[in-house]
Amino acid sequence: MSSIALLGFADAESERLAAGLGALDSSLKLVKFTSDTSKEELASIVEGAVVWGAGTGMAGPSGMVHAAVDAGVPVVVVLPVVSLEGINAAREEIEVCFLPCTPEEVGLRLNIALSRNTPTDAPNTIVHGDLTIDCDRYEVTLKGRKVDLTYKEYELLKYLASNPGRVFSRESLLRSVWEYDYFGGTRTVDVHIRRLRSKIDDVSNHFIETQWNVGYRFRSRGETT
Repeated sequence: MSSIALLGFADAESERLAAGLGALDSSLKLVKFTSDTSKEELASIVEGAVVWGAGTGMAGPSGMVHAAVDAGVPVVVVLPVVSLEGINAAREEIEVCFLPCTPEEVGLRLNIALSRNTPTDAPNTIVHGDLTIDCDRYEVTLKGRKVDLTYKEYELLKYLASNPGRVFSRESLLRSVWEYDYFGGTRTVDVHIRRLRSKIDDVSNHFIETQWNVGYRFRSRGETT
């Protein structure tokens, strides 16, 4: 079952659309959220979102749409007029419907948005944006170009990328990646992270984030740019 956030759903017309969408696909768990919902909460609870643009008032729906997209959540936005002001519909995570529309159309757009967000990686490949980790060949490519990594750099990157969004302490990384084969304490992790960043980060990509006083995390999909 997929949990879908409903944002801006408050009037009778939006309620009818939500009821129709739920009746159309019983595998969808439709959950109402307010405009104050943080992107962190959305990312942790739902797999997709439907924004009712007619219920967002003068402020418009763009803030909620892009907050959901920035959380890595695919979005269908239902707009009352043929206008995309403030919404970057070129982003592949966003599907747009214009009123009047049916639950069938919204459901179709939602399935398209969700399918784009479904991992299509090969069985033993990890893909995050421009970065591809081939676990069978022990190869890493960035924008199609091979990245030369040492064995420990590769293992560290693979471990972090396999758990996007999760923060690991330096001690935890030492235990999981180095096991008993390390010297120099937690400083070893910092050195390898610095080397990794120098090889995979550029102006358009920032994959590994420092969690101050804790450790490191690999950014979730949608956070890497």
